[in-house]
Amino acid sequence: MASLVWTSSALACSTVALGPVDQRIVAYSYDTSDTGAGFIIANPAGAVRRSIMEDRPARWAARHNSISFNQLGPGMPTVGMNAKGVVVSLMWNDDAVFPAPGGQPVVNELELIQMLLDRAGSVGQALALLDTVDVQALVPIHYFVADATGSTAAITPTRTGFVVHADEEMPVPALTNTGYRQLLEQLTGYVGHGGDRPMPSELDGPGSLERFVLASGASGGPATLDNAFAALALVENPQTFWQIVLDPHRMAIDFRLTGRDGVWRIDMDAVDFRCRDGAVGIDLAALPDERDSIEFNALTRSGLADVLVEVLLAFQDTVGLPPQMAGDIADAQLSSAVCR
Repeated sequence: MASLVWTSSALACSTVALGPVDQRIVAYSYDTSDTGAGFIIANPAGAVRRSIMEDRPARWAARHNSISFNQLGPGMPTVGMNAKGVVVSLMWNDDAVFPAPGGQPVVNELELIQMLLDRAGSVGQALALLDTVDVQALVPIHYFVADATGSTAAITPTRTGFVVHADEEMPVPALTNTGYRQLLEQLTGYVGHGGDRPMPSELDGPGSLERFVLASGASGGPATLDNAFAALALVENPQTFWQIVLDPHRMAIDFRLTGRDGVWRIDMDAVDFRCRDGAVGIDLAALPDERDSIEFNALTRSGLADVLVEVLLAFQDTVGLPPQMAGDIADAQLSSAVCR
């Protein structure tokens, strides 16, 4: 299955961890100019997963339950958290270039997120998994990873491998759409970070640096839901569709969607993660009015294909796949995970 090709205007996104290290929660803003369509997927431990890529597809068994938010169908998350408290999110980065193949099993750039959620119990384990696969990708994205201990990492693909900034090398636990080292260098121009430029109190535009500066200020605040959504409000821009707060201590995910009122909550301890072939989730457009009563059901081919058509049509100028392929993509995704 071919990789998806997006332009830099398609994805912005911001991630920030808030609170003392041992209490950190993660706030994620998904910013895209075209559509907020997608799914929430319940990914069970015990599932055996196969990449939808054609060349040397990777296979692995899921060790951990997880919840993920997926715009491009099951197995290809945008952001998620597993039962060990590992959080993985993506952000666009024009300078990201994935390494050349090295003969390892292959995943695409979004399946890598699923593999980390399935297999990693910590940031350290997630970093070790990077060496076990080749990532076949045309999408320039990089990743933010956090866990329940408060460890964080920024992972940026380069031609020669993944560049990682973790823990002490990541003094500001945030990431936007620029390489982490460059973000830190630009931050030094601001008051409190070695410079004399005043820290902004609100977002003047959707720029990556501006969002990182605001996120850096928010990261030192308390690890509360109100503070997390306040941080997301700071980086909100006209492209924002999803605002998600992931708490690895309470095993809870709170989120809101542009155009819908209120906040939904997922208590991961209450989710039925029984392993079933195919995919289990809910269409974001079908979320109930009751904010804490989300039910996950088996996704149908037709329902999945309909959403994929909407996404591919919305990104028709930036995605390398025509909407007519939605059915084939749905078939590949629904057959990519089976129960042992």
